[in-house]
Amino acid sequence: MNGFVHVEIPTRDIKRAKAFYGKVFGWTFMDYTKEYTMFQIPGGGVGGALMKVKKVPAKAAVQAYIEVDNVDAKLKAIRSARGKVLKPKAEIPTMGWWASFKDNQGAVLFLWQTMPKAGQTGLPM
Repeated sequence: MNGFVHVEIPTRDIKRAKAFYGKVFGWTFMDYTKEYTMFQIPGGGVGGALMKVKKVPAKAAVQAYIEVDNVDAKLKAIRSARGKVLKPKAEIPTMGWWASFKDNQGAVLFLWQTMPKAGQTGLPM
């Protein structure tokens, strides 16, 4: 318990945001209203909503981390989807790697890749 149960991402254009997050992370969407669209994460995990706003805040109000298998691959996908890398991949020793980005409308989010434990395969290059 006590983990995240919902994340709201501010966006000026819900259709554009759905295309971005669907392409980069494979999220699926269900429109609740014209200004609020719920999203689900493939395989489960914390979902949330895209929330229409007049202006996306300059700084993230909450630092929401999206768990990924490979930070480098996601940063490439983000650039391809017209997002912007703010902080490139950085290591937190013995724990994993993180990076931050802006989506194609300016919302700031973070990526997290957990470091495999000793004896596990699949260390990133």
